[in-house]
Amino acid sequence: MKSVIDNASLAEIGATRMHWFRSNMPIIHSLNEQFKKEKPFLDKTIAICMHIEPKTAYWIEGILEGGAKHVYLVGCIGTTKPDTAAYLASLKGITVYGKESDTLDEHKAYLAQVMTHKIDLFLDNGASLILAHQKAQTDWKPLGANEETRTGRLLIEKAKLQSDYPIIVIDDSPLKKLLENAIGVGQSVVDGFMRATSLLVGGKKILVVGYGYVGSGIAQKFKGLGATTLVYDIKPVYRLKAKVDGHLVGELEDLIPQADVIITVTGQFDIITEQHIPLFKEGVILANSGHFGFEINVESLRKVADKVIKVKNGIEQFMFKERNVFLLENASPLNLSAGDGNPIEIMDLGLGLQSACAYRIVTDSTKLTNGLQTVPQDIDEKISTISLKLTQ
Repeated sequence: MKSVIDNASLAEIGATRMHWFRSNMPIIHSLNEQFKKEKPFLDKTIAICMHIEPKTAYWIEGILEGGAKHVYLVGCIGTTKPDTAAYLASLKGITVYGKESDTLDEHKAYLAQVMTHKIDLFLDNGASLILAHQKAQTDWKPLGANEETRTGRLLIEKAKLQSDYPIIVIDDSPLKKLLENAIGVGQSVVDGFMRATSLLVGGKKILVVGYGYVGSGIAQKFKGLGATTLVYDIKPVYRLKAKVDGHLVGELEDLIPQADVIITVTGQFDIITEQHIPLFKEGVILANSGHFGFEINVESLRKVADKVIKVKNGIEQFMFKERNVFLLENASPLNLSAGDGNPIEIMDLGLGLQSACAYRIVTDSTKLTNGLQTVPQDIDEKISTISLKLTQ
């Protein structure tokens, strides 16, 4: 069970970096201490698909200390921090599959490898594990699963999966929607944009495609820094909400020509494709904040470009006859690929939900039903209450 990572020698650097995150995640610290005492995951084999970065690593430490027999960790595409992957791979009881530049094919191969083992619990992101299990048609099933994202829920629904085990959708939690999605992601995406480009935000016309909780948070943060914010969503009610929130709205084909920056955050694929090239403003910057970079069909843009050059780390210039287009971080989630992801305190809440739901699945699943369901209300209130007490 050898890990597949970039560089094992980075483990010490990754371990040193963990100190800052441990000292700023009181909810996970509290739950990790509980798990260390109670051992709720004793003899359980757990598969995790998650962004491999320090906040996730501290959360996983609690799963390991909670008695897990073995943890298989698969990173998300384009967001793995090599030093964190090396640190986790150095721990006992865990196999890490995650490199900084993993391709979709490599990601699928890791998932297929995980499915050769009997897994008791899926802690998923983007439904990668859940759908890989469906495809593998194993003779075993997990006790249950968590799914972190809206994208994952949409993919499960699209696959018409009728699971015979409970799947708790973390993204359906009011706590996650209101805090992590609406507040945390907006700040971290702005941070990622500024780190990647070193550009001034104020005065730019920034088009946010998708106005759910995440999209609304992104638009609001850019607006707060002086950008002119444009918003498109396929749902008229969301466009109306964006309008009364103070953003300019319209049809996508009318907004694209105005935009200096376009950021996708829809949970869908192929939102921006080669068909939009004639609409782009000269020098437009494309970025993605959805779970998968496929919201921007990068391959279609590459195929029709006259030339593609690397301007700097994280920025590529696509040269077309009529204009130049710049792509940030190969369309990987901008907040993690160019930055350090959501604020620590925000992820303390979100990962707290993950821990509490995982605990519920393995210790008291009688109140859960098979298939997709939201985070139980008592868990949502518990994590909110813990946060209020620990942050006073």
